[in-house]
Amino acid sequence: MRNNTHFKSTLLAIALAASSVSTLAFAVDNPTEANQNAYVTSFKTLDTDNSETLTESEVQKEPLFDKNFATADENNNGSLSVEEYSNYKSQVEQKNVKRIASDSLITSKVKANLLKEEGLKSLQVSVKTHQSVVLLSGFVETEAQIYHAAKIAAETEGVTSVKNSLVLKKD
Repeated sequence: MRNNTHFKSTLLAIALAASSVSTLAFAVDNPTEANQNAYVTSFKTLDTDNSETLTESEVQKEPLFDKNFATADENNNGSLSVEEYSNYKSQVEQKNVKRIASDSLITSKVKANLLKEEGLKSLQVSVKTHQSVVLLSGFVETEAQIYHAAKIAAETEGVTSVKNSLVLKKD
């Protein structure tokens, strides 16, 4: 029975990791035409003076450009064309999608590594990842399990640090 449970747990971890990898592969594709149309629509909404360019004051309504106007202004003319606006917005969104996919992959790897551990009831341990920082939470039976789970997470490829919020289960 124990081997069957271990097999199912390992299979689940592999499936999670595989789905994360496919998400990562999807994330590196170029933005679709629908995204470009959305960018153009957003651009036109911000272009209050209908000049077909955005000034720094017009683009301030969008938080993404709050401190990044100069970066988006590729030709340094003090305004953004539709192309500059769309390119910058697309680059930032793709970067975020890649980070989210990477975080999902790290979470899957940590969960798989925790599932492999015989003495750890890892299904009661929650794993979340943000910008390669892993957060462990939930309840475990011993103090040693708290430290062991953190060690496993820290040794997982891609993890930059671990925030361990595991607590002992009260009787």
